[in-house]
Amino acid sequence: MQNNTNAQEIIERTNRFYESSDTGIALIQVRNIQSIQPPKLKAMNEWDFPNDLYEYLDARLERFLSYWDKRGYLGDDLIPSIHPWFGIAEHSAFVGGEVEFTKETSYHHPVIKDWDDFGKLELREDNPWIRMVLDGQQYLLERSEGRYAVKLRGADGPMDIANAVRGNELFVDFYEYPDEVHRLMEFCTDAVKWTLEHQKKTVGQLYGGVITGFDIWLPGNSIGQLSEDASTMCSPDIYREFGLPYTQKLVSEYDHAFMHTHALGKHNIPVIAEMDKINVMEISSDPNRPRAIEIYKDLEKELEDKVVVVQLTYDEIIENLDFLKNKKTIIWYSATDMDDAKRAIKLVRSELKF
Repeated sequence: MQNNTNAQEIIERTNRFYESSDTGIALIQVRNIQSIQPPKLKAMNEWDFPNDLYEYLDARLERFLSYWDKRGYLGDDLIPSIHPWFGIAEHSAFVGGEVEFTKETSYHHPVIKDWDDFGKLELREDNPWIRMVLDGQQYLLERSEGRYAVKLRGADGPMDIANAVRGNELFVDFYEYPDEVHRLMEFCTDAVKWTLEHQKKTVGQLYGGVITGFDIWLPGNSIGQLSEDASTMCSPDIYREFGLPYTQKLVSEYDHAFMHTHALGKHNIPVIAEMDKINVMEISSDPNRPRAIEIYKDLEKELEDKVVVVQLTYDEIIENLDFLKNKKTIIWYSATDMDDAKRAIKLVRSELKF
């Protein structure tokens, strides 16, 4: 990627965007074009991991390159980048335990059935899940030939790892076993840093920063994406005690962090936004909930110091221009075809100039 001028231009524009004191500016990433259908992969539960690791990565890479060959550079702010992906289990299974694959993803079974199981958690470089991520990143780097960047896989936040290894008993444990939960949260905080530091060491830097697992470039010694999905299921008081201190401890060691949140967790987004090192926050829309842009508008004051990432339709961009013209936003766009993608880019570039 060192010779990819499009990547360099995008990163330079992204850096100016972060540094600008202006509002009413936006970046746009066309993350999907429905008319481009790359080759299909076998279902996740049809692979034999870790034995099929490199065969799977070859197939994933072929699919990725096929898509980008047809998509090309549209003038938006998305850098062609790829990472190893095996579902969601790799975000927590690297601490130990069993994994189950379905057709589309993977799930990590709880490890701590009772608190005597705490000793089953460990951070080992020979764990097959951390090896698949790190060896996969290295393999993709070796095959890149300047055609793409390799990005971080990202990580669960400390509370999300705790939820994965304890299961939903965690939400009772907050009340019945607070000391044990705090001990678990300390371990999970160390675990998040451990996986991200290993990923960052493997991938290295790209023009003075990193591409997070959700395709957002951040400058300097930065991390992302982090997920706080478990926060959707607990009150702000519980999150302030068992979530905030640990995520704050984690991100305080870095220049910047990218955080993934959900519309379902609106009640805790203001608490998460209190952490100053979390500079970029994505709000995902959820079924039967207001769209992410509506959550953004409702929490305008609480998010005023953040760059907010939202998925918008073409009509939503038009309908919310007055609001967006007072913000710094990264817009994710899903296009029906190439013409639709170019139309959306033209709209954002003309109305939310940067």
